[in-house]
Amino acid sequence: MQTINISLPEKLKIQADSLIKEGYFASFSDLARTALRNIIENETYDTMAKVALDEYRKGKSTVLRTHENIDEYVDNVVTKSKK
Repeated sequence: MQTINISLPEKLKIQADSLIKEGYFASFSDLARTALRNIIENETYDTMAKVALDEYRKGKSTVLRTHENIDEYVDNVVTKSKK
């Protein structure tokens, strides 16, 4: 695992310390890793939603009736979102 140093505004550092003190995170590193994972995950879902909305606006809406339909659609959206 690599170590990095970051600079934070004082208010943000106080808020982070508060979350750690309240037991939400074991350490600042735990908080930072969790925040980065959440950002990456949310960006993926946001991109997928944008692709789906674009398809809807283009009149390419799809009715998903089965789990297989859903899985196939999500796979296609994920593929398009990575382009």
